[in-house]
Amino acid sequence: MAKYYDLVHLASDQKDLLISQLKAEIFEIQQRDKDYLALRDQLYTIQQKYRHVQDEKLMQDNDYNYRHDQNVVSINALRKEIEDLRFLLNEKNRSNNEYQAEIGSVRDQISRREQECVALQREVGSKSDNAYSLRKDADNLQYELAKLREEKAKDQDEINRLRDAVAFKERECQDNDAKIKSVDYDLYKS
Repeated sequence: MAKYYDLVHLASDQKDLLISQLKAEIFEIQQRDKDYLALRDQLYTIQQKYRHVQDEKLMQDNDYNYRHDQNVVSINALRKEIEDLRFLLNEKNRSNNEYQAEIGSVRDQISRREQECVALQREVGSKSDNAYSLRKDADNLQYELAKLREEKAKDQDEINRLRDAVAFKERECQDNDAKIKSVDYDLYKS
C-alpha cells in the first residue's frame, strides 16, 4: 500500500514539474510575442519615417530643380541683355563717342542687378532652410503628440482592466465572506 502512495506521490510530483515547465514555456512565448509586437511597431515607425524622408527629399529636389531652372532662365536673360548692351555699345562707339558715359552707367546697372540676384538667391536659400526647419519641427511635434495620445489610450485601457480586476476580486471576497459565514454558522450549529 505504501508503494502505491509513493508511486502516486511520484506521479503527482512529475505532473507538477510538467505543469511548471509548461507555465514557463507559456510565459516565454508571451514574452516573445510582446517582443515581436514591439519590433513590428518599430519597423512600421521606421518605414513611415523613411517614406517621410523620401517625400521630403523629392520635394527638395523638385524645389531645387525649379529654382535652378529659374536661375538659368534669369542668367540667360541677363546674358542676352548684356550681349545686346555690348552690341549697342559697339554701335554707339562707332557712331558717337558721347554715349560711352551712358554705356558705363548701363554696366553699373547690370552689376547691381547681378548683386541683387545673388543677394536674393542667398535670401531664398536662407528662407528655404528656415521653412524646412519649421516643417521638421512641426512634424516632430505632431509625432510626439501622436505618441502621447497613444500612451494615454494605453493607460486608460490599463485603468479599465484594473478596475474590472478589482471588481472581480471584490465579488470573490464577498463570495468567500458568505462561505466563511456559512461555515461558521454550520460549525456553530454542530
